[in-house]
Amino acid sequence: MAPRSEEIKVGALMVVALVLFLSALVFVGGVNLLRKKKVAYTTYFKFAGGVEPGNFVRFGGLKVGTVSATEIDPEDTTRIRVRLSVREGTPFRANSTARISTLGFLGENYIEVSPGTRDAPLLKPGSEVRAEEIVQLADVFNNVNNVTVNANKLVNDLDDRFLILANNANQLITNLNAIVSAENRQRIDSALANVDAMLAETRPRLRSTMANMDEASAKLGPAIEKADAAMAKADTLVTNLNSVVEENRAEIHETLIALRQSLKDAQRLMAD
Repeated sequence: MAPRSEEIKVGALMVVALVLFLSALVFVGGVNLLRKKKVAYTTYFKFAGGVEPGNFVRFGGLKVGTVSATEIDPEDTTRIRVRLSVREGTPFRANSTARISTLGFLGENYIEVSPGTRDAPLLKPGSEVRAEEIVQLADVFNNVNNVTVNANKLVNDLDDRFLILANNANQLITNLNAIVSAENRQRIDSALANVDAMLAETRPRLRSTMANMDEASAKLGPAIEKADAAMAKADTLVTNLNSVVEENRAEIHETLIALRQSLKDAQRLMAD
């Protein structure tokens, strides 16, 4: 039994050694016998702060891969190219977007890819995932600082304008005080007194003129009535003349013809 027991021990050691060897091979050589095949995608950011190879890639919040590389885009040096290595079959769609996110304030940055919509076509491996730039906290602070500076400038400008308005108001009050000083007040009173005197002097003349106008208007009344009567008589006369002419139109016409003939005969006799 001793030789058989030793064989079992040797076999067990060989199995353990084989398991350890395979584990080391998977860990060191990157041989992945259990996980699914990985596929690559690319996305671009203007600012990729905190994103490094090895950071997780999440799809709808689930881990689906890692960042395989980050580098400056050689075709456009104003952006950073980020390569993603994700599980094959991850449904990245044409309207999916990639953005830099973090879990909590102290968490590690990762790439979050949105699921997109069901009707959008799937992206082929190797395609570009459209990036969604996020507002950095530093940019927010800079904007707040700029707003604060502008607000301070506005307040200073308002203070200056209010000061100018106050000075102008003080000057206006000073000028008004100068106008209503004792000397000027006497002049104003004198001018008002002169105006009153002129009004008192011209008031009787104005009353007389108004009375004359009333008298003339009273006299014009009968004259206007007489003129109206004369116009009525003239209208009647014209109407009567028209009637006479209409009634004797034929006789007047014959008389004119006879008169014209008589004139012709007289001219002929005078010519002979």
